[in-house]
Amino acid sequence: MKIFKNTIIPKKYKNSAIAIGNFDGVHKGHQKVFKQAKKYAKKNKIKFGVLTFDPLPVMFFNRNIKNCRLISENKKFQLFKKYGVDFVINIKFNKIFSKITAVKF
Repeated sequence: MKIFKNTIIPKKYKNSAIAIGNFDGVHKGHQKVFKQAKKYAKKNKIKFGVLTFDPLPVMFFNRNIKNCRLISENKKFQLFKKYGVDFVINIKFNKIFSKITAVKF
């Protein structure tokens, strides 16, 4: 599984099925999203990726919260791999990113 630290990704990963979220804990709901996205990717012969954030937005917006993660980032990536994720785009959540409009995102 390939991990990208920004949205500049190689051509072979473009036009992929992407699940977007924090996915902290990778609970049953996340697993269902992954299953559906992976099924779609397989049917359409494309890659399946996850776009996630570091730090978690709640930690960025509330500086008093130092760590509210259920699992470590490493464990999260291990679970992504277990559920068949081909690649991860791990966006640095900062002030600039927090101001991106929905349309631009």
